[in-house]
Amino acid sequence: MLYPYIEFPNELIVTHSEIKKDNSVWINFEQPCKNCFREARIALPQYKWLFNEGFSDKKIKEFEQFSHQNAAMVYKYARLGGINNA
Repeated sequence: MLYPYIEFPNELIVTHSEIKKDNSVWINFEQPCKNCFREARIALPQYKWLFNEGFSDKKIKEFEQFSHQNAAMVYKYARLGGINNA
């Protein structure tokens, strides 16, 4: 299950998973584009990219920085069952 975290004006949507059995959390980046849909997913705390479909290397670096900056909050909300339950 993915929980909403933040939506940016450029239609980029960031969601996160629950805390997995191995204590990891996934952060998912999604963005509609002309005739397609971009999506990338990173696993915390390893900061390992699980997949990237359509984002540039520059954007992936930005998303990785975002993940580092938001890891504590993402874990907090993952533990609580999403931001709406906080």
